[in-house]
Amino acid sequence: MTLPPAPPLISLRGVTRRFGSVIALEDVDLDVARGEVVVCIGPSGSGKSTLLRCVNALERPDAGEVLLDGERVDPSRRDIDALRAEVGMVFQHFNLFPHLTALGNVALAPRLVRGEGDAKARALLGRVGLLDKADVYPDMLSGGQKQRVAIARALAMEPIAMLFDEPTSALDPEMVGEVLAVMRGLARDGMTMLVASHEMGFAREVAHRVAFMDGGRIVEEGSPGDLFDRPQKDRTKAFLSKVLRA
Repeated sequence: MTLPPAPPLISLRGVTRRFGSVIALEDVDLDVARGEVVVCIGPSGSGKSTLLRCVNALERPDAGEVLLDGERVDPSRRDIDALRAEVGMVFQHFNLFPHLTALGNVALAPRLVRGEGDAKARALLGRVGLLDKADVYPDMLSGGQKQRVAIARALAMEPIAMLFDEPTSALDPEMVGEVLAVMRGLARDGMTMLVASHEMGFAREVAHRVAFMDGGRIVEEGSPGDLFDRPQKDRTKAFLSKVLRA
């Protein structure tokens, strides 16, 4: 007997989010399976960041619902902080605490919530190649180093999934590779990842599925090979013809 497919770890159903007269997301459906890497691409303002923020309850949908491992994600839940801790989020502009060292940034949440010591934080800094920067403050780190500390911090609460909101767009080009290398390692380790990114090479190499967004909607989604090499929608073709040009 064939077992039924496992339910998605992250599920969006009919999600709509408006900001005044601006529709950031409109009737979005998306599933992310456990261990899957889904990369959302599209022009600026297409709704990628809002989609991620709805998954982590930083935004409340005006319609539809978000489910995380079968639990409805709603900012009004009394246990929303515990549910949000299940999903690590890495932002475009790092959002590190400037008064804390790299180690202090990574260790803060597990220290406060679980009373844990610094051993795990040091191990995570080692995982992202920054153990030698444990006692350094953010203003003495490069952009790539800051983002790697931010990734280690997001991993510190042992999330079941990771969200990446344009994690390389604020970096100098030579620093992009070191951050993408850490993300590739997470993907190899089986971390469930939902990524908003302009890095087409990363999407082609690492993603199991790519979703092209425009105007708050998912216009087209598929495997990297299908979406990049055999797009079906005219809007997808037009976007890729611009961003993939040499």
